[in-house]
Amino acid sequence: MGNALTSASMTTLSDYNIPAVAGALFVGGAVLASGAAITFVRLLRRISGSVGVAPPTAAMLRDEDPSRKCALFRHFPALAETLAWRSLGAQCPTPVHACRLPLLGDASKEVEFLLKREDLISNRYGGNKVRTLQHQLAVCEARRDDAKEPAFQQLVSIGSGGSNQVVATVVHAAKLGWDGKNAAAVNACWFDKDKPDIDNTLNMLSTLSFPNVGFTFDWGVQTGAMAKLRALRKCWTQTEFVPMMMGGNCPVGVLGQAGGILELAEQIHAGISPDVERIYVPIGSGCTVSGLCLGVVLARHVGTLKAFQSPNFQVVGCNVHDKIAAGDRALGFHTNALFGFMPLSITHSIVGACKALKEVGGPDVEQEARAFIKTNLQLRANADVVGEYGGHSELTRKAAKHYDAKGMVVDCKTGKKEKGLWVCGHFVGKAFQPLLQDLEAVAADGKEMPNYMLWMTKSAVQPRGKKDEWSEFTKTNDTVKQWANDGKAESDLRPGRVSSVDGKPEEYRSIMTKIM
Repeated sequence: MGNALTSASMTTLSDYNIPAVAGALFVGGAVLASGAAITFVRLLRRISGSVGVAPPTAAMLRDEDPSRKCALFRHFPALAETLAWRSLGAQCPTPVHACRLPLLGDASKEVEFLLKREDLISNRYGGNKVRTLQHQLAVCEARRDDAKEPAFQQLVSIGSGGSNQVVATVVHAAKLGWDGKNAAAVNACWFDKDKPDIDNTLNMLSTLSFPNVGFTFDWGVQTGAMAKLRALRKCWTQTEFVPMMMGGNCPVGVLGQAGGILELAEQIHAGISPDVERIYVPIGSGCTVSGLCLGVVLARHVGTLKAFQSPNFQVVGCNVHDKIAAGDRALGFHTNALFGFMPLSITHSIVGACKALKEVGGPDVEQEARAFIKTNLQLRANADVVGEYGGHSELTRKAAKHYDAKGMVVDCKTGKKEKGLWVCGHFVGKAFQPLLQDLEAVAADGKEMPNYMLWMTKSAVQPRGKKDEWSEFTKTNDTVKQWANDGKAESDLRPGRVSSVDGKPEEYRSIMTKIM
C-alpha cells in the first residue's frame, strides 16, 4: 500500500512543457559535449607539453659533437650548452637528389624535381622522425638521468596502427637506455586504425620485433569505462609514464625539423643544391611542416645564408588526414589564429617551438614566424587527393604507380643513379601527387621548369629487430588481425602479403631489413 501510486499522484506526458524539456535537454547535452571537448583539448595540451625542454647531460656533452652534426647548433652555438640533443647515429647532411619522370599526360615530355633525402638519414630507421627524436629523446634522457624523474623510465609512443613515430621511437630509444631492461622501456599505444595497407601493417610488425617494447595497446582491445578513465588520468598526471604526442609534435621536435631545413640552406648556399621555390611536405601531426617554416625564418634571421631567395618561395603543406583537411577547407584550422590554442595546428606548433627556443637562449622569432605562415605557407586540402587517412586516394595511387613504373632518382650534380623512393599512400603520396600535378600545369603552359622539392619523409628502411614479430602478431586480437589481413601491397616494387589466416612471415620479410 505504501508504495502504490494513486491516479492523483501520477504524472502524465501531457503535464510537461515538452518544448521546454527538449530545450533543457539540448542545452544540457551541449554543455556536456562542450565540457568533454574542453577536457579533450586540455589533455592534448598536457600531452603536447609532456617532454618539455632540458639542457644536455654530461654524457651528451662528452659523446656528441652537435656543432658538427646539427645545423641548428652551427648557427646558434650557445644552444649546445642549453638544449639536449642526440645524433641517434644520423647520417647528415642528407643528400639532395633529383627525380625525373615523364609527364602523366604526355610521355614525350619529362619533369624533374629535387628531393631532400630524409629517408636516408639512418640505416636503422630513417625518415623525418629522426630529427624530431634527436631533441625529443635527448630531453627525455636528461629528465630521466639528470633530473631523476621516474616517469621518464616509461615512454608511451602514441599513434595509429601504421604510425612511423611509434616505430622510430622504439628503434632509436633502445640505444639511449630504453632497452627493456632495468624498468626502462618504450610502450606502444595504437589508439586507432588507419586505412588498411601493407605499409601500415609493416610498421606494426616492425614495432613488435624489438625487445625494448614494454606494453602494447591497440584499438581492438576491449576495456571498460573505468579502465579508460584511469588511463586518461595517468596521461594527465604523468607520474607513472610519459605520453608522447602523436607524430612527435612538441616544441623540441619542431626545433629538430628546423635544424633539417637549416642544413638544406647550407647546401644551397654552398652550391650543393639549387635554390628552391617550393618545398612540398606531407602534414600529419604538423611537426615537420612547422619546423620547416621555422627553419626558413631562422635561416633568414642568420642573414649570411643565400637560400630561399625567390620572392615566391613557399612551403607547401599537404594534408594527409581527411578530418584535418576538412577543418582546413572549412575553417583554416592550421593557420587560423582562433585555433592557436589547439595542439596539432601549425600555429600552435610554431609558437610553442619559438617560445622553447627563446627559453633556451635562442633568438625570439615568434613574430617573424607568425608572419611567415601567413605569407609563405600554402596549404593543400583537396578531398580527392587526401582521400582516407592512412592510404592512397585514387589520385595519389595513380601518381605513385607512375613513379614506380617510370621514375628515376639521380644525383642532382652528376646524374648518377641513386636509391629510389618509397612513395607510401599514408604520407609521401599526398605531397608527391600535388607536386607532380603542379609541374604538369607548368609544362602545359610551356613555362620554364621551376625548382620544386619534395621533402622525403618515409624511411627507406623497414626495420626488423631480434624478436619474432610474426609470433607477436598472431597473439593480437581479431580486430587488429582483420585490419592487417585487409592491407594489400600497393607497389609492384615492394610485393608482399600479411595474412593471419594462411600467411607466412616469408611473404613480407623481404621488404624488411634485419637490424642488429
